[in-house]
Amino acid sequence: MHIPVSVPGHQLYEYLLVIDPHEELRHRIKKSRLQLTEKYHIQQPQTGRPHVSLLRFTAVKMLEEKLINRLQYIAMAEKPFVIELQDYGSYPMHAIFIKIANQPRVLQLIKNLKQARQLMKSGGEDPHFLQDPQIALAGRLPKEKYLEIMKEYLHKKFTGRFYADAFLLLRRAKNEKRYQIVRRFEFQCLPVSTAQGVLF
Repeated sequence: MHIPVSVPGHQLYEYLLVIDPHEELRHRIKKSRLQLTEKYHIQQPQTGRPHVSLLRFTAVKMLEEKLINRLQYIAMAEKPFVIELQDYGSYPMHAIFIKIANQPRVLQLIKNLKQARQLMKSGGEDPHFLQDPQIALAGRLPKEKYLEIMKEYLHKKFTGRFYADAFLLLRRAKNEKRYQIVRRFEFQCLPVSTAQGVLF
C-alpha cells in the first residue's frame, strides 16, 4: 500500500548515524579539507562538520521513538574505544578521505547496529551500513584532478585520535540540505540484560 507522504507521522526522513571527533580534531580535519579544496580549486557541496559515518537509512517519522529505544539499547551495551586516524586514502578516480587505522573496531560497532535493521526499512529501502568507514574530505572528483591530488596525498601524513564514547542520530527531511541532531547515545558498557532492564 502506498502511503501519501503528507499524512502526519508518515513523512519520510533521511537519518544518519555518526561518531563525532572532539572539537580540536574537527578543526584540524576542516583545515585539511580546506587546504585540499583551495589548493586544487575543487568545488564541493557543503559537507557540514567532519565525522565518521556508520550508517544511513530512510524511515517514517512515526517509528522514530522505537528507533531511539533500539539504538539506546545497542549503545548501552557498547564499550567506549579510541579511533585512530592515519594518513590519507582514496577511492580510485573520485574521492579522498582520512583513513581509520583501527577500522575493524568501528566495523564491529556497525555490525552491532544491524540489530535495528528491521526498524530502518520503513522508508521502503534497505539501510546502508558503511563497509569502509573513514572521514571524507572530497568526492566526485574529475579523473585528472584526482590523479593530480594523489601525487601529493599518497605521501602526505595525517595523525589523530579521539575517544568514541557515543554516536549521534541525525535527521533531515527529504527536501532539506542540513541534518539536525536528534539524539546522542552514550556507550555505557552495560551487560545486555542490565541495559534491557533499564529500558523496558
